Amino acid sequence: MKLQPDQVEKPLRKLRMQLNALPPNPRPEEVHSLRMYTRRLEATIAAMALEREKKARCLLKLIKSVRKAAGEVRDMDVLIGNVLTICGHQGCGPAVRLVEHLAKMRARNARRLHRLVRRERREFSTRLKQSSRLIRKKMKNGVADREGETPPQILITELSHWPSLDEGNLHLFRIRVKELRYMLQLNEQADARLVDALGEVKDTVGEWHDWVELEKIARKVLDPRSDGDLLKRIRLTGGEKLQIALAAAIRVRERYFHLPDARKAGVKILQMAS
Repeated sequence: MKLQPDQVEKPLRKLRMQLNALPPNPRPEEVHSLRMYTRRLEATIAAMALEREKKARCLLKLIKSVRKAAGEVRDMDVLIGNVLTICGHQGCGPAVRLVEHLAKMRARNARRLHRLVRRERREFSTRLKQSSRLIRKKMKNGVADREGETPPQILITELSHWPSLDEGNLHLFRIRVKELRYMLQLNEQADARLVDALGEVKDTVGEWHDWVELEKIARKVLDPRSDGDLLKRIRLTGGEKLQIALAAAIRVRERYFHLPDARKAGVKILQMAS
């Protein structure tokens, strides 16, 4: 896989800037960007087999903690938006209470994220610089072939052996698809149709999962008798999103991964993306 230098180095640059400038109450777009570039850096390290290096492993540990903390903030931003799509910005009584609860959770999660970044900022900067040198050295010398299957091939093999898609395994399927997509985006000659198809699955399944999480929280905050109408609308919307997500995931699986021999499937997809 021929890597694009700008795609490999961009997450490192972006994370340095974002971690140095992250405010106590970051905007939704800042949180989304932080989370996205942590994901991309994880994919880069995996694709280049840098997890063998102790310095890269230390960075991965830091990345995971920040990504999870940013994800908790991002989730509240999305869920608040979902509630507003149901009742509109004027809101209704139950929706207002739910949004207020989500906003409090968002503020708490944002403070936790800021404390984490402030506490680990110096260590993060050191590890990013060390990993940047490792990546440049690896790029200069060429990414050597590793023994056995490469990370993309491992993911392709797993997706090719995936059981029938359903509500129970759809979210994990999305995680694997997203990891594969990030790795393929590092390739200079990646097949745009494949990357787009994986992106559609990532987005549609992600939308469904957000409604699932919203329903879980809503059931704790709202009264099933007096607030039943809003709970029903949330549940029905989640059901609609599930059908859309399943349809997108099944299309991608049948087109790219539904082959009896996973090794042949991996070869086929990697040839398309090379």
